[in-house]
Amino acid sequence: MLSPAPIIELVRRRLARAAPPREDLVARHAAGRSFADIGCMWSVHGALAFAAEEAGATQVTGMDVMAPTPAFEAEHARRGSTVRFVQGDVHDEAALAQVGVHDVVWCSGVLYHAPHPLLTLERLRSITGSTLILGTEAAGEARGRPRTMIFAPEPGSHPAHTEPFAPERGYVNWYWGITPSALRAMLAASGFAVIEEHRTPFHVTAVARAV
Repeated sequence: MLSPAPIIELVRRRLARAAPPREDLVARHAAGRSFADIGCMWSVHGALAFAAEEAGATQVTGMDVMAPTPAFEAEHARRGSTVRFVQGDVHDEAALAQVGVHDVVWCSGVLYHAPHPLLTLERLRSITGSTLILGTEAAGEARGRPRTMIFAPEPGSHPAHTEPFAPERGYVNWYWGITPSALRAMLAASGFAVIEEHRTPFHVTAVARAV
């Protein structure tokens, strides 16, 4: 079993393969500003929250429905970090009140796992003081039908979704295949203006200004 330090390093390498590297985006936007990472724990162990702290964020808060992982807690202690963690659901207004408004909100790998993505974006808007950086797995655009989304609760309805839908699995289920144009439209409907977009074949990261 790997110790926490190698786990964090493996996470860093995986994140660095994004285009552009996610830590670069965080560093560019977090310095001198407060920063919140929503969905900070699953498979990344707070790596982006720590990256924001390294970049000079004035205050960093991480939030997830799951408890802090041992890797996160070990790295937090090793760094003498001041990253604050809130365990809760982004759709719970009381939990969001504990997070509070931050200049920059990072949320990646969450939206397609949420049954009501427009509500998710509205909740993110409520804590975004200036900039939202949102990453999501993406579906290809349908020719002649912009702003479409695939509802993917059944195997075979999405290229990356293979396991059966199970309501008791909650956010583990993959609910949506979101096209880039649908994401832009939902962000606009939720009070954001997209100012930057980065794509790979099955992923999009949007940088959006709160308006």
